[in-house]
Amino acid sequence: MTRGPQWADHQVDGMLVREARDTRVPQRGHVVMVHGAQQGWWVFERWIPPFTHSGWTCLALSLPNHTGSRVLPEQEFLSLTVMDYVHDVLRVVDRLAPRAALLGHSMGGLLTQLVAERTAPDALVLVSSVGPGQLGAMRTTSFPPDEPVAFGRDLIRERWFHRISETAMDAVMTRVCPEPPSVVNAYSDGSVHVDTRAVRCPVLVVGPQVDHTPVHDARRIAELYGVRPLLVPEVGHSMMLEDEGVHVASAITQWLDANAVGRGREAH
Repeated sequence: MTRGPQWADHQVDGMLVREARDTRVPQRGHVVMVHGAQQGWWVFERWIPPFTHSGWTCLALSLPNHTGSRVLPEQEFLSLTVMDYVHDVLRVVDRLAPRAALLGHSMGGLLTQLVAERTAPDALVLVSSVGPGQLGAMRTTSFPPDEPVAFGRDLIRERWFHRISETAMDAVMTRVCPEPPSVVNAYSDGSVHVDTRAVRCPVLVVGPQVDHTPVHDARRIAELYGVRPLLVPEVGHSMMLEDEGVHVASAITQWLDANAVGRGREAH
């Protein structure tokens, strides 16, 4: 029987951070994983074993009001900003892995770009990512400012997935949580720009060949960073949760092994 990674939980200012590593293999460094809207650390659960098997220590976090992390009072939650989330990610990086690669999915992709703009990560991996605001608005209408944003099962299935079983969909729906409209409206209206010139680490842009969410096309984001995108067939926006998307983790680890600035440095 193959033994899986060893797990440990951290609390950083009330945020759950799940650490996973495989102590049987030489350690390469850390990867801080940042989830998208309505998700949590668990969205990376099926990707973590290939990362740890390759020697990467994973730190998968849940932002406030997401799975396992502190619950905010309603008005504080409704008034959260994109920069509040960025500072949350920065606190995790500062506390647990000052030098790490960053991996962000969807909304988390935009957050990790803003973190990379302000720090010196070993690498930046963007999966089905929201692009910088300079690529334009994703939506033409805004969500009401006084109501949490929460999608139902049918819309989540349509937007997030290419192919998923009913059992897996049931599991997803037990874990999704609302998002503050102030955050969703800001990253959707094109107002959150990134100084891409300040992102000086290697960048990998990963996206499904067809994404049914309104996020920016992976090819446009890759062009902005001057890199070639990795386009994955037969997967949806949340490819990490689909059977056909599990193999993408190995492709990312191979890229990190070859390109991350701190590759070969001992994790600690």
